[in-house]
Amino acid sequence: MPDTLSTRIRGRVDGSVRRPSALLEAVEVEELIVIPGLDALLDAPQEFALSFDASIALSAMLRKHAHRIGVLKQMAADEIDEKNCRAEDLREIPASLPVRALELIAGQSRWAADPQGLAIVRVAFAFVAVYSLTDPTNCHTASRALHLRPRPLHGDRALLRAVLSAAVPVLDGSCAGLLPIYLSKASAFFADPDHTRWSAPFDRRCADARSSSLLDYNPDALGEGCRAIGLAHSALRLSGRASN
Repeated sequence: MPDTLSTRIRGRVDGSVRRPSALLEAVEVEELIVIPGLDALLDAPQEFALSFDASIALSAMLRKHAHRIGVLKQMAADEIDEKNCRAEDLREIPASLPVRALELIAGQSRWAADPQGLAIVRVAFAFVAVYSLTDPTNCHTASRALHLRPRPLHGDRALLRAVLSAAVPVLDGSCAGLLPIYLSKASAFFADPDHTRWSAPFDRRCADARSSSLLDYNPDALGEGCRAIGLAHSALRLSGRASN
């Protein structure tokens, strides 16, 4: 698979600014990847063969993630305030790598004539995001400093598996071909180590990036999820787990 796109996106880094919080990345991924992916499913119930029950469950999942975004934003605001980070500093920090990747892909002119293809792209990124995100908002043992790893989003993974396992057999030929391609592309951006995926190298004098990140990409779980929705292993090129 060509990596020209990966090179272009990874190169857009301002090394002079360090991200002030792993919480910002989680907010970005939730707000700009997961929510649009769920919206793409709910906006095209016939194309994705959504049952009434599946639509209700996805709507509940959407509300849950919207609530989580609010909690994460408050957590991030508290941390940013403690670090005396100015608003103008935050505006200069590029978004997390997976977010920039999706924005660049979704902005391509080809999708103007293929809105269902764009929906597949958004769904694929959301699927990988759910297999990468953890949830500090529902983990009573997670300290504010996030010293303990919050739990994965097991329930959300199961719901998306069920929804896509019903959708995959009815997708038209072009969309069916796009899904494994963009699952594979999305995995490449989520698999990058924290100091690469964030907008600038992490300052290891302050903390360890691995212990503070809320993304925990798991290629084994993702691969199992892809097989569960009916995708052949030969059609996928999922990235392995990168080391920090």
